[in-house]
Amino acid sequence: MKNEITLKEILDPISVDLFFKEYWGKKHLVIRRNKFKDLFHWGHLTKYINRYPHVPHLQILDHDDKDNRWCLDKRRKKQLQGPMYTKHGIYQLWKKGKSIVIPFASYESKQLVDMLFEFEKYFKKGQVNVYASPQAGSKSFPAHGDQTENFLFHQYGNVKWTMYKESIPDKPKTIIDEFTLDAGDLLYIPSYQYHKVDTVGPRILCSVHFTNKDKQSLQNFKITEKDKNKREKWLDMSDVLEKTKKQVIINRRFPMSSQNWKRPYFKHNQKK
Repeated sequence: MKNEITLKEILDPISVDLFFKEYWGKKHLVIRRNKFKDLFHWGHLTKYINRYPHVPHLQILDHDDKDNRWCLDKRRKKQLQGPMYTKHGIYQLWKKGKSIVIPFASYESKQLVDMLFEFEKYFKKGQVNVYASPQAGSKSFPAHGDQTENFLFHQYGNVKWTMYKESIPDKPKTIIDEFTLDAGDLLYIPSYQYHKVDTVGPRILCSVHFTNKDKQSLQNFKITEKDKNKREKWLDMSDVLEKTKKQVIINRRFPMSSQNWKRPYFKHNQKK
């Protein structure tokens, strides 16, 4: 059985202590490596879109070429004007270069759930958003800051990042860093720091993000044990197969056919 994901493994080669002392809530961190790049892949995206419209959440960026975002939830609630796209319509927008956002994607893979359980020892309950683009130049969000601590796991393709010195509520003016990340790389962005994404080709990105615990500090750091976490566990429906396999092995070792087990017994216990 594979060991559970640990924060040490997630941040490798940066130590957990160094991360919280030097980066947490202060500045972004780039970790170039080749890990955790199968959290959400093209197969996951294909299955998700093929379940449409029986999916809980879906967003299309720049769906009308006017930089407007289309949200399935808002359209269902009639909070958004415009078309209710068919599955074919969603696919056509994708072929035209429109980016897709899948919010609340935490339970799309077991690895994502395992990762959330580990992160939530240190942060409040979080969630996962998936960002996918079909080509270079596909629009993403303009420069913005988030209210959450963001850990960006690059799954496929290259993504160009622009980081700004300013944080909310100031306006983004001063670029302090620009870089391109590949599959397997990790980027941490502290809450409120301005950043911007440019697509340079097809890409999939997982944003795993959290808010900080109340009054959390280096001097009074709270860690929540996994068994105290109220998040729903990942259920493996194939567990029953392992039990069945064990029973099959037992039956093969000790077959219960009428003669195979009777003969040795009676032969051994015959009176002499």
